[in-house]
Amino acid sequence: MIPILMYHQVADISRKLDPLGLAVPPGQFEQQMSYLARNGYSCLTLPEAVRHFREGGRATARSFVLTFDDGYQDVQSMACPILEKFGFTATVFLVVGCMGSPSNWWGQEGARSGQLLSRVEARHLARQGYILGSHTLSHPFLTLLDDQSAFEEIQNSRVLLQEQLELQVDFFSYPYSQSDARIERLVESAGYTAACAGDSEPLSVFHLWRVPCLRDDTILSFALKASGWYDKRTALRESAPGRLLRNNFRKFRHRLGIRHPSLRDVLSQDLDKESKREA
Repeated sequence: MIPILMYHQVADISRKLDPLGLAVPPGQFEQQMSYLARNGYSCLTLPEAVRHFREGGRATARSFVLTFDDGYQDVQSMACPILEKFGFTATVFLVVGCMGSPSNWWGQEGARSGQLLSRVEARHLARQGYILGSHTLSHPFLTLLDDQSAFEEIQNSRVLLQEQLELQVDFFSYPYSQSDARIERLVESAGYTAACAGDSEPLSVFHLWRVPCLRDDTILSFALKASGWYDKRTALRESAPGRLLRNNFRKFRHRLGIRHPSLRDVLSQDLDKESKREA
């Protein structure tokens, strides 16, 4: 498996405004890219990684892919100069209906919002060789939408991105890394080649695992993520024995009346804790 590293912002943002640690400071990001370069890692494009996945071929040792979700402006101003310094590239997934505006979706609105790339800036990235993909129109929880609403978010974002930027859009990324078999079928039917998810559920070309890279990563934890050990842990957890163990544990919790929190519950708790800590 080729590790697909998932970033959001490369910026200096306080914990109060970034309680989930999605923003990696520029100095830390440069240290991570320097580590990869010094240790002989090879940066593949997402299409190259997908081709390896489909064909079952083996990539060169120490290969990785870089992706950025949401399409923040600091990807261009902060991340790209660092990537160019080391000869790396990336795929940027854009929230197409919000381009050129501050982010406005759940958890990234108000004081926690960040400026998103404009169409002009996105075109510039494409001319520099960066691959652009869709992250829907408005960044919803797709699994909470009906088929028609979800398909509109998935397909219309691709159509608009292709029309506005005059390029082929083949790749998709699920907001909040949330998907299921129904949503993945909709993504495939919308004409995408592959889709990036999070680090759970069975691996497929429309559910490619990614490794989250966060502000609290040490250079050691980052090295483990880039080495592929994180994906090996995910593979073990998502194997038949691993899933059986998780299902039995879930049933045990249910008998005890312990409810497993949803993603929205977890994020809400994290945001509330951080707000109280900063108060």
